[in-house]
Amino acid sequence: MRPDALRWIRPDAARFLKPGTDPATVYPALERKYSPNQPRVPAGNPDGGQWTDGDGNGTPRIARPMGRVDLGDLSEIGNLGLFQITPRERDNSDYAQLAGDVPTGDSPELPAGEPPEIPQVRPKTSAERTAYMRAAANWLARNAGPAADLYVVAISNVEWLKERQNLIHAARDEPKALEELQAGVGKRRPGYDDHHIAEQTWAEYFGFTRSQIDDPSNRVSIPRLKHYQITGWYGAPNRDFSGLSPREYLADRSWEERMKIGRYALVRFGVLRP
Repeated sequence: MRPDALRWIRPDAARFLKPGTDPATVYPALERKYSPNQPRVPAGNPDGGQWTDGDGNGTPRIARPMGRVDLGDLSEIGNLGLFQITPRERDNSDYAQLAGDVPTGDSPELPAGEPPEIPQVRPKTSAERTAYMRAAANWLARNAGPAADLYVVAISNVEWLKERQNLIHAARDEPKALEELQAGVGKRRPGYDDHHIAEQTWAEYFGFTRSQIDDPSNRVSIPRLKHYQITGWYGAPNRDFSGLSPREYLADRSWEERMKIGRYALVRFGVLRP
């Protein structure tokens, strides 16, 4: 769909496809050709004369032709994953937050676009490991089709992630009805946690009873990574609550208000169907 789509495909992509499949049939970017009638960038532009998929209204998007890619000798690839795995320098504020530690409460997702790089070596800290898994789950939740499937295959080739794939798969769940979330409580499914819609620790601290807190109407089963995100959201300053964290805002509120905010958080983080 994008002119630079090919940059996400390694030369060994064929080994992830059904034997005998021509990679160009799965990835049209490998065989992209351009019609002589396709518009070009006007003369005088720094990219003048190059093909463009723009319509002439605004800055053109340059699309450069590309022929068939030589897959080369796959024996030299070894067990490398499909996607880039070498870390690169980046703003740590994008990817190094602990899963429950969303800094502002304003956005439940990491930036869209590039798939997160897969660490081939197990990160040293729990925060770094969880941050990667959350980033991978968020990207997969926003992307589907062959690219997402191949990314999951690449994850399965990394040793330290093999036992954590259930967390990533769970976090890809589509939003569900409240009844579906409640039905999973107590089943101890890998990658999921039982979650209290109205936070249990703080509700008890402010005088609500355990029978009220543990009532089935207040309990749902949700993906663990989403659970971490919601917990972090509760503790982060939020402009929707005049700069207070949701937890601070709820300090003197009723049970009904706590349930309302709890359901809002489930919807906001893509767990509960609106």
